[in-house]
Amino acid sequence: MYQDENIKKSSSRKKILIVAAIIIGLVLIGALLIGIRNHQKKNQNIGGPTVGPTDENKINPSQESNNPLSSLPACKDGKELFTTFPVKEGEYTSIVPLGNLNPSGHTFPTDHIYVEVHDPQHPQDYTVAVAKALIAPADILIYGIQSSEQVGGVVDYAIDFSPCKDAKGNFGHVGSISAKLKTEIDKIETKCNEYETGGKKYRGCDYFGLKIEVKVGEQIGTAGSERSGMLDIWMSDYREPQAKRANESRWNSDRNYVSCFLDYYSESQKNQFYGFLRGPDNGIRTKEPRCGTVEVDVAGTAQGVLVNNLEGQFQLEDTHLALAYDNIQTDKQIFSVGTAASTVGIPTGAYSFTPKAEGQANRDFSQVTADGKTYCYDTINANNRGASKTMLLTMPSAEKLRIAILSGSTCGAGPWQMNNSFVEYER
Repeated sequence: MYQDENIKKSSSRKKILIVAAIIIGLVLIGALLIGIRNHQKKNQNIGGPTVGPTDENKINPSQESNNPLSSLPACKDGKELFTTFPVKEGEYTSIVPLGNLNPSGHTFPTDHIYVEVHDPQHPQDYTVAVAKALIAPADILIYGIQSSEQVGGVVDYAIDFSPCKDAKGNFGHVGSISAKLKTEIDKIETKCNEYETGGKKYRGCDYFGLKIEVKVGEQIGTAGSERSGMLDIWMSDYREPQAKRANESRWNSDRNYVSCFLDYYSESQKNQFYGFLRGPDNGIRTKEPRCGTVEVDVAGTAQGVLVNNLEGQFQLEDTHLALAYDNIQTDKQIFSVGTAASTVGIPTGAYSFTPKAEGQANRDFSQVTADGKTYCYDTINANNRGASKTMLLTMPSAEKLRIAILSGSTCGAGPWQMNNSFVEYER
């Protein structure tokens, strides 16, 4: 009898232990899944020196489900969607066209224009007293706002807006937002994460699900911030063809529909704004399209955007590479080098040269293929951030490219041999 009771007690203890083990296991699995989900969300931020929306919250107007733009009227025929420039006349000095290269935060050609409202070399001089008003360019719906804090430093904002169902824009480096907008975001639970780009850490917070109607000419904030003397402006038009990419799958929807914001005004206004298009050194772009382009890829050649050790879509541009034309001096080509190349002695920077149509020295990127040859480039540092570099380049396949540094100060006569100290990229 006593032995039977012990057997029963032992059996009960075993059952209790099994149930407890199952419960603990479920708790651990749940914690693991939450951790994975949070890690994924953290890494979905498409940040940079300019705050921008996350992949998770990107809105494609062609997808009607849960789309705040679906309540807006369809865009009228043509591109004339705006009537008022977002910065008052006389309060901006230049506009940088699409395609600017500024690694590592902007290793790839930029998909937005910059409107200079303060001296970009001294953004710290920005104060409330000198802040320029940010004005609604038309009757618009504001459906998202993001804040970005350089950790331990300055906070600025980005504003997602749309004038009609099929097109949308974004203002970046907004120094402050209006009381009307601030009241609305204070009603929303904040989603924040931290990321690093351009060698600095940022904390970004997203406020989505907004439906703030704003009238043309209404002030919605201030342009520029202590982080940048430039107001960044994106434009995505889903009525237009997608940008031509060698590997479209690397890009999210907005970055496959890139337009120049200036093109959405009347012809006379557009021509006026085009008169301000110039680079940081006051150089003027004369090549069409005058407002620049992000279409730099030439499949099967060295020219274009390439990534280092990445599966799927890129989120930050810092580690990667772009081989493209200068967006102002279009007779020049540039190695826009991210951080991955520092392992072979090439510091982050934009390295410029004048391309040639023959030979293996300074050969035009679009004419370099997987032909078994090594090409050499005498470059100068285009952003004045350090010494010039002599680069070696070869393509082991149509989808892969390697770069290295040559020990000599110039290419010389060649031929050249790629050694084992290289960094590899792919489409």
